[in-house]
Parts: sequence; structure tokens; C-alpha cells
Amino acid sequence: MRAGGVTGCLLALGLSQCNAQRASLPPDARSASPAVAAQATPPLASISAPASAVEPLARAAAPKPLAAPELVVPESQIYRVPDIHPGERRPLLIFLHGLGASGKTAFDVLHLAELGARERIFVLAPDGDVDRQKRRFWNAGPSCCNFDRAPVDDVARLTALIDQWRARPDVDPARVYLTGHSNGGFMTERLACSLGPRIAAAASLSGAAPASVSECAPSAPLALLEVHGDADAIVHYAGGSVFDSPALAAHPAIEQGFRDWAKRFGCTGEPKSGPDLDLDARLPGAETRVEEYPSCARGSVALWTVRGGSHYVGTGTQAFEAVWRFLSAHHR
Repeated sequence: MRAGGVTGCLLALGLSQCNAQRASLPPDARSASPAVAAQATPPLASISAPASAVEPLARAAAPKPLAAPELVVPESQIYRVPDIHPGERRPLLIFLHGLGASGKTAFDVLHLAELGARERIFVLAPDGDVDRQKRRFWNAGPSCCNFDRAPVDDVARLTALIDQWRARPDVDPARVYLTGHSNGGFMTERLACSLGPRIAAAASLSGAAPASVSECAPSAPLALLEVHGDADAIVHYAGGSVFDSPALAAHPAIEQGFRDWAKRFGCTGEPKSGPDLDLDARLPGAETRVEEYPSCARGSVALWTVRGGSHYVGTGTQAFEAVWRFLSAHHR
């Protein structure tokens, strides 16, 4: 992958290119608070609506989810491994976009086709549904980001998509990986609660864990990575509500979510620190603290905290490459 174009903008917020892209945001995003607007880079997540825009809808009773329609991924958002040898099976990576973005934008910004070609892996970047403000979203739970309370069962839709691809004779069902940014990170952690038998590893970038241990019971081991900036002004590292809106359910602090996952996986003792990583080219030195529980009965969980990192950690070239290395090191 290369660090040019829009990805270069993600690596250096505030460039004129970012300002030009910001002009294409919907009015609610442009009028967000300065702290949120400063991080509201549209390519991967235009997640910046003021609380007043979502509060009346969020307070409404949630309709019962409807039967899940099939999730069809356009060919422009798929990388297929060519020249598969007879009997060969290759890994599958699925990327879930943030609120207001799309699978196509993520596929292009992160150069997922280039990653697929280099690693010889299948890559999918599906699209979420569209809300009343014409933003694509995933219904990842009460914290993010179904502002209309639409009856969309994205757990069922994405599970069916994964099952469809795992059944292919050229996909290795033991090496299926899931990752997502922002709203896609929330959705990744929500799916980790139920997709254990189907995925080997998952990575949540600037998302958050389910609100309680009891509402999530992984049915099989998997490796889970959380990547989060401690200066995230949208999904706060210390916990709270997206957009600071009292109308939306609070998500746990990132470190609390890390401990909650450790409980789910039967981890014992205290997390161990590994060598710091350099994930963000905008920040000096090796700015990322690495923690992982060394002894877990079921699966594993790691937390990468980007000191001074914004909402867009994990979306630059060197960060996404590191995330892929984590994912690909695991198999079922």
C-alpha cells in the first residue's frame, strides 16, 4: 500500500486536501463541535452529527429486527485471488467501513486490492444500510450507530455473508479475518461475540466493546485486537457516548472493554506490555503502547493504545500493515 492521495491526507490531517474533502460533508458534519470537526476526515468515517440531530430518533422504541436481506458486495469492492492452484485455499479479509463512509471508499483509501494481490488473499468491503441522513451505517448495538433505530439485523446479514464465502472451495475457512473502523469497529466487536467458530481473528479500530460482559458470550476462541487513540474526540478512550450525546447508550472505557474481553476469554493475571509500536507517522517515535493477556483459556485479547492518537488511528499505511500482521498470525 502507498501513502499518497487520500491516505496521505489521513496521515497528515489539516492539509488543504483534507479541507477540500471536508467541503463534501453533509451540513450536520460541517457544523459539529471544533474538537469533533478537527478529526472528521470523511474518507473512512463521516461520523460527526450533533446530538440534537439524533436525539429524538434515538429515544424512540427500537423496532424488532426484520429478516436479513442478502448482503451483496459489488465487484468493485472485492479482490479475488487469481490463478488458484487445484486444492489451494487462501485467506479472507473483511473490512467494515465507518459511519457515513462506504465499502468502496474504504477499499480504495486503504488500497485493499493491493494488499490482496501482495498477500494473495480474498478481500471484501461490504456496505451498510443508508440512514435518513443518507449515511451508510452498521447496526452494532445501542452505542453506535443506528440513529434511526431502523430494524436492521447486521449480525445476521454479515454472518450470512461470511458463511457464503467460507463455503467457497478456494477460501480457507481456518483463516477468515474481520476488521473495521469506528462504527465498523463497534460492529467488529459485536460480531466477535457470536462469530467465534467462523473467524480466526478480529481487529477493532477506534471502536468499542459491548457495554457489558453478560450481553456477549463468544461461542469459540478467537484473537481480538483493539486499536485506539487516547485523544479520540469521537469515541472517547475514557468511555461515554458517541458525540457526547445523552440520547445514545454509553460505551465502556477502552481499557474496561479490554478487561471485559479478558473475562470472556478466561484470561488470568495482569496484562503484559510488549515493545512499543510506531503506528502513526504524525506522532513522534514509537507512540503506541502494546498490552496483551498472556494466559487465556479461550482465545486472546490485545490492546494497542496510540498516545495522542485521534479517531483515525489504524487507517494509515503503517498502522494498517501492522494490523494485518496481527490478524494473519492467527488461524483456527
